[in-house]
Amino acid sequence: MKYAFAHIDLTTRVGAPIMANMKLAHVTDDDSLTRDGLTGPVRRSELVRHIEEHGPVRLEKLVETFCVSAMTIHRDLDLLAREGLVERVRGGARAKPHPFAEQDVRLRRATRVGLKKALAAEAALLIRTGDVVAFDDSTTVAAMLGHLAARAPSAVVTHALGLMRELTLMHPQITLVGLGGQYVHETDSFLGAVVVEQLSRVSADVVFVSTTTVKNDALFHPDAAAAETKRALLTRADRKVLVLDDSKFEAKGLYHVADLADFDDVVVNAELAPELREHLNTLDLRVHYIPTPSVEF
Repeated sequence: MKYAFAHIDLTTRVGAPIMANMKLAHVTDDDSLTRDGLTGPVRRSELVRHIEEHGPVRLEKLVETFCVSAMTIHRDLDLLAREGLVERVRGGARAKPHPFAEQDVRLRRATRVGLKKALAAEAALLIRTGDVVAFDDSTTVAAMLGHLAARAPSAVVTHALGLMRELTLMHPQITLVGLGGQYVHETDSFLGAVVVEQLSRVSADVVFVSTTTVKNDALFHPDAAAAETKRALLTRADRKVLVLDDSKFEAKGLYHVADLADFDDVVVNAELAPELREHLNTLDLRVHYIPTPSVEF
């Protein structure tokens, strides 16, 4: 693996070595497949989504919904509460009040996995041999890693730490340009002014990004530093590709990232609402629709 690191400041918010803030919570509960076929991490991701959609939920109802024991649900809820993803209440749990917070990366990695893989496979076809490719820190874009050998880019530029790790293992022949600065545990990436400054010194042929919200013909993100970093990333490439699923349209957003008109291509699943699909087709974009996989995770 050839490395070309752009001045990486390996410090965290409090100035401790970067590895100090990279520890994941130790999972001591049963992570084996449950009767409904969900692994522990996927089950907990679905638990958070279920609680957010249905409000306060009693433990007995969660046991019935997820086909696991009361003890397993107890341990899941305790773990999610320690990580700040739900609030425990007497007899069950409720959602955390975070209308603009992005879901933790560990949960996003276990959500809609099949669809992300399908979107990533389509998006990877837009990479040309020898391209310098820039990736943001979204889990949808990260799913493109498995397709890089076939597309043969010459280099990858990214601020996503998890993606850097996987790239060195899966594709040692591809030059990695790692952008560092303030590490953010929730996104497993480097965000903010230091990364933005480093981006001014690099360029790419094509950039792939995703986001949490598309509304009023624009992309939004709940975190200001993440929005700033994505904006800067988009300025460094000739071709810009947006990769996302239908759930991102009309969701809540806060900080502007870019306008849809700034992109050349959009990759999205065909289950997008008809009126939104019709509107997308009126814009000056190449829209790539993929069927939603019949089996979701």
